[in-house]
Amino acid sequence: MAERQASGGWFADGPDRARILVSGEATGGVWSLMEWEIAPFEVLGAPDLGPHRHHRCEETFIVRAGFLDFLLGETLFHLEAGDTIRVPAGVRHGFANVSGAPVELLVSFHPAGLETLFEAYRTDRAGAPPGDGFIADATRLFASEYEAA
Repeated sequence: MAERQASGGWFADGPDRARILVSGEATGGVWSLMEWEIAPFEVLGAPDLGPHRHHRCEETFIVRAGFLDFLLGETLFHLEAGDTIRVPAGVRHGFANVSGAPVELLVSFHPAGLETLFEAYRTDRAGAPPGDGFIADATRLFASEYEAA
């Protein structure tokens, strides 16, 4: 079964850029796929791995270009172009682009849904986004937990 590509273009997520390639709507909510350009940590001022977990969602990350440090559980991996890492639901994870240049990633969500939050809370839109905030919505919808920086 061929999935249709999502129609949305690139949008900002803070210093990063993203777009939805395959929406959950196209897959009946089974999975979705996003493409990301992750800014180097120098843009943020510190190499924060952003540890978090989603108890109701599994993710798969594929590095297309560049390299980054990836936290899975308590283990830190160095991922380079061509590397893939699967994050089962409920597993602590996070990453930091330590390359000094943008990193290109593909990220899939199983089941779909998180992709809609990234687009809803995009940072390149005028005015306040709808809802209670990304973290509140991710916590409510995907039983997500975020560690303080």
